[in-house]
Parts: sequence; C-alpha cells; structure tokens
Amino acid sequence: MKIRLKRMYYKDTYTIGALQVQSEDNPNVMVYFCDTLEPRWRDLTKEKKVAGKTAIPSGTYKIELRYSKKFEKMMPYLCDVPFFEGIMIHIGNVPSDTRGCILVGKAVRPRKPEEENPTGEATVIGRLTDSRITFNRLYELIREAVRKGEEVEVKVA
Repeated sequence: MKIRLKRMYYKDTYTIGALQVQSEDNPNVMVYFCDTLEPRWRDLTKEKKVAGKTAIPSGTYKIELRYSKKFEKMMPYLCDVPFFEGIMIHIGNVPSDTRGCILVGKAVRPRKPEEENPTGEATVIGRLTDSRITFNRLYELIREAVRKGEEVEVKVA
C-alpha cells in the first residue's frame, strides 16, 4: 500500500498537507484521503532540528504497526527517519499535539472571505477536526494491507 503526503502550507509553527492513498479500484491512482498537520518544516541542511517542533525530512518511509506505550495500542510508525525516532501517524488537533509526528484529520479553513489571505491564496488555520475518526479509517486501511502481507510506505514531499 502506498501513501503520499504532499505538504502544502508552510507556517511559522505548523505545516499543513494533503494525504493520498492508493485507489482500491486502480493501485496506480492516488486519491485524496485527508489533511495532515505537522510541526514547522525546517531545512535540516541549514537549520537545527528542534525536538518535537520540526517536521520530518522529505523522503519515502516504510510504515510498521508497533505497540505504543503512550497510546497503549498498535500504532503506525515510520521507519528509519533521519534524525528522528518514534515518528507515528496519530490523532491530534493542534500543532502542540504533533510532538514531531504526523496528525490526520480535516484542516480548519477560515469561515469568512475576509479571513482569507489578502492575496486571494487559499489558507488554512493550524488546526484539524475529525482527527480520531480519520485516524481510525486510515489505521484500518493500513492494518488490512499488513494483514494481506503488503508493504506499506509513505512518500513525504
């Protein structure tokens, strides 16, 4: 199973992206699944990592289901992330919930046109809703792929 995370909005304290998964009908097609929230992205060749407040480097990472003491259940972990350990996909709503990990849900957008960026560029607020529901749906897809013996990987760009 292939998953793709495309980072779209880079802010001072968070990064918003779109998560895509392989289509069930055609594995060559990626379809939108949900939004993501990560800590601020930093170019680690130029800036220092700030523990719990830095998004992981772009790359392709294998996902394994492992037991998490924090969540007290099996969770999707990203393997071999340079400079990072214990990176998971999990629930949360605000940047402080990320602790360096990837949160899934629905990005909160401004309600009124005047709250949009003056340039007219679409904007989002650094929050997610429906995180638990979204995570449970994604977890079931990953768990089913693992059950079938498929390798699960995420490409982060």
